[in-house]
Amino acid sequence: MPGNLSRYAQILRFVLRYRRAGIFRQEDPEHASPMANRPEQFVADLERLGPAFIKLGQALSGRPDLVSASYLSALEKIQDDVDAVPVQAIRETIRNELGGEPEQIFFRFDDQPLAAGSLAQVHAVTLRDGTDAAVKVRRPGIEQRIRTDLQILERIARGFQRHTNMGRRYGAVQWIDELRRSLLNELDFLAEAAYMRQFAGQLAGYPRLYVPTVHEKYCSGGVLTMTRVHGDKLRFGSPLPVSEAVATEQAGQLLCAYIDQVFLHGLVHVDPHPGNLVQTEDGRLALLDFGMIASIAPITRRTLLKVLLFASEGDGDAVARLCERLFVELPEAELVGYRRAVGDAVLRYAITHGEATLEMGRLLLSLTTIGAQYGLRPPAELSLLGRAMLNLEPALRHLSPSLPTRELIAANLRRLLLEQLRPKGSPAEYGVVALDARRALLDAPEQLTRILQMLAENRMRFRIDGLEESHLIENLQKIANRIATGVIAAALFIAGAMLDRWGKGGHDTLSMLMYGAGAIMGAGLLFSSLRRDRSPRDDGG
Repeated sequence: MPGNLSRYAQILRFVLRYRRAGIFRQEDPEHASPMANRPEQFVADLERLGPAFIKLGQALSGRPDLVSASYLSALEKIQDDVDAVPVQAIRETIRNELGGEPEQIFFRFDDQPLAAGSLAQVHAVTLRDGTDAAVKVRRPGIEQRIRTDLQILERIARGFQRHTNMGRRYGAVQWIDELRRSLLNELDFLAEAAYMRQFAGQLAGYPRLYVPTVHEKYCSGGVLTMTRVHGDKLRFGSPLPVSEAVATEQAGQLLCAYIDQVFLHGLVHVDPHPGNLVQTEDGRLALLDFGMIASIAPITRRTLLKVLLFASEGDGDAVARLCERLFVELPEAELVGYRRAVGDAVLRYAITHGEATLEMGRLLLSLTTIGAQYGLRPPAELSLLGRAMLNLEPALRHLSPSLPTRELIAANLRRLLLEQLRPKGSPAEYGVVALDARRALLDAPEQLTRILQMLAENRMRFRIDGLEESHLIENLQKIANRIATGVIAAALFIAGAMLDRWGKGGHDTLSMLMYGAGAIMGAGLLFSSLRRDRSPRDDGG
C-alpha cells in the first residue's frame, strides 16, 4: 500500500505539472503553466514513468486532432527501448512458464537479447528441429506495475471527466479503459499468439505479406515463440532492398489487407508503423507485434463502410446521420452545428480524396474531434482506427509514393459492399433464424386472440409520450402563480389609486401601503421571471 501511495503521488505530480502545458489543442493559452511549450521535457518525463505512460504517449502521437503540433512532433519520437533485463531473470521466467531450463527446451538459447522493450525482451533461439526462431519473454513484475498504474490513471480520468468539458466530451474514462484493454492484451502472449494465427489465415490471399509462424509448444501467457524474421525494417530515407515493382505490390496488398481488417474481419492491427514492418529476404513484407489489436463490432463495420462511401461522394448530411448512431449524445449536444461541421470535413475529404494520400485516417479523427466539440462522445475504436490509418500512411508512401490510393480504396469498398449484399450465412445462423420463425408462427394465434379480446372488451389503449406530464403540470403551476400574483399586484395599485381619488383624508397611509405592497409583488414577479426560471441551456453556459 505505501508503494502504491508513493506511485500515486509521483503520477499526480506529473499530471499537475503538465495540466496547463498546452498539450491539447482545446486548452486556453492565456492560462498556460510554466511548463508550456516544453514538449521534449514532457516526453522524457513520460518515458521515465514507465510502460503504461509510454503506451499512453504512443496513443496520443496518433491523435493530431487532439494534440497540439509541437507536442505531437515530440510524441512521435517517443522511445519504447529500455535497458535489457538481466538474462538470469529472463531464464527464470522461461523456467516458470515452460517448466525447464532454456537449454532443455531449445536446442540453443542466445543470452544476448535481440531487442528490449518496456513490456518484453526478445532472444534468438534454435528449436530442436533446427528452426531459427525468436522467443519473446515478458519482463518480470511488469504486469502488476501496469495494473497499478492503470488504476491510478483511471482515478485521475474519472476526475478529469467529472470536472472538465473536454474530459466529458472525449470520454476520458472510456479512453483509459481502452488503454487498459490494449495493454493487458499486450501482456497476454497466448492472446497475441491467437491473433497471429488468425491474421496469418486472413492474409493468406496476399502473397507479398507475411506473419511469422507461432510455435505453440513453446508458448505461454508470458512467453511467445515464433519463427525468426530475417530482413530489414522499413527506414525512411534508406533505399528499399526490393525492386520498385515489388514494393508497389507490397504497398497495394498492405492497403487492401487493412481495408479487409476494418470492414470484413473486424480485427485491426493498430500499430503498423515502419518499425513493425520488415522487408524479408524472399521479397515479402512481414508484420510484427500483434499485441495491439482493435476489435470492431459488425454493426460498427457496416456503419463505417457507409460513412466512407457517402464521404467519397461528399454527402456530409448522410455521414453526420450515420455518426450520430455511433456516438453517445450528451445533454449539451448541438446537432445543428455538428452537422454543419461534419459537412465541411466531408467536403474537404471529397476534394482531397483524389490525391495519392491516405485521407481515411484524418477523416475518422476529424469526425471524433467534431463530435466531441459538439457534445457527441465518439467511440474509442474510431480513434484507434484513425490512428492505425495514420500510422499506415508513411509506410505506404515509403514503399510506393505513386500508389493509386483512391482507386484501390474505391475498388475495395465496392467489393465489400457487394459481398454484404450477397446472401450468405453459416448453418448456425440459418438455424437460429429458422427457430425464431418457428416460434413466431406458433405464438401468432395466441397473440392475435389476445389482441382481439382486448378490442372486444374495450381494453386496448394507445400511449403517446409527447410531453413529460410532471414537467407540464409544473410549468402550468408556474404560469398560474404568476398570473395570480400579477392580478393581485394590479388590484393593489388600482385600490390605492381609487383611495387617492375619492378619499377625503385619512386614507393617504392606506393608499401608500397598497402601492408599496403592489410594487413589492411586482418586483418579486419580475425577479422570478429573470432569475429563477432560466432555461437549462443558459445554466450550462
